[in-house]
Amino acid sequence: MDERSRRKILDVLRVLSESDKPLGGTRIAHALALAGKDMSQRTIRYYLSITDQEGLTQQVGRRGRKLTAEGRRELETAYVVDKVGFVAARAEALIYGMDFKLRQGRGKVVVNLSVLRSQDVPRAKEVMRRVFQAGYSLGDRLLVGRPGQKVGSYTPEPDEVVVATVCSIAINGVMLDEGVPMTNRFGGLLQVSEHKPLRFTQIINYDGTTLDPLEIFIKGRMTSVSQAVATGEGVIGASFREIPAPAAEKARRLAGRLEKAGLGAIILIGRPGQPLLEVPLATGRVGMVVRGGLNPMAAVEEEGIVTTNRAFSQLLPFEQLDRWEDVL
Repeated sequence: MDERSRRKILDVLRVLSESDKPLGGTRIAHALALAGKDMSQRTIRYYLSITDQEGLTQQVGRRGRKLTAEGRRELETAYVVDKVGFVAARAEALIYGMDFKLRQGRGKVVVNLSVLRSQDVPRAKEVMRRVFQAGYSLGDRLLVGRPGQKVGSYTPEPDEVVVATVCSIAINGVMLDEGVPMTNRFGGLLQVSEHKPLRFTQIINYDGTTLDPLEIFIKGRMTSVSQAVATGEGVIGASFREIPAPAAEKARRLAGRLEKAGLGAIILIGRPGQPLLEVPLATGRVGMVVRGGLNPMAAVEEEGIVTTNRAFSQLLPFEQLDRWEDVL
């Protein structure tokens, strides 16, 4: 098959991957059109016949096709160079989709989804509890979905539990709604000493990666969140943002309101044009350091408990999340 056809097939697979229901040709064509990619239903049916043969899709009665595990693997690994910058683009799309209102404390926020085995849940809960209690999480909310309990578009298998935590880019969405635009610079590992931020030891730019930086650091066992919680000395996940200098004072006020709303995440806000934690800033810009939403799961991994994490997975109503004291 030529490259042009293969790329069109990947476009179809991508539409199926973003739906929690089987889709037919009409709905696939509509979704592609919204993304600026016109494809006739006849062409879509032809490509779906190929993906069925290759085991990438599966017919579900008269409701349409769904993506198979093999199809998802194909989508994740094909044309990897094209995906550089995908993390930044996906983050921007989810930020735009948020409708959370800080004053009411209601609305959709961006969440991470983490999956672990049911048998590991009691031990994982104890680890996460310590992280939330010490203030190394993002905010004080999470959702624990039991087997068969649908969380957004994900339904855990009989031996799985899914954990939804607030993602750091949710802070961007809230700030934007309040009139403070933010630019994502990078995700990284933040060294803390006496429970205070010291410097970034590793960084990955969002526009130069196909994976979320903290996902990479967690699987590489490069964090020491549990040690930071216990002794005040360690390495945690964090990200670096920039805001316009005139918005700095407003951002400082909003940081307090975010804390009261259960979305406390901002560690530091710098001064106009001044380096922040050794990171240089241009004139007219102010740096901001935000805690990583996956820090609780990083601590879980440090204890040898296997997790599967997807940062900024989707949008969930904030009111569906529980205070950590009630579930951990």
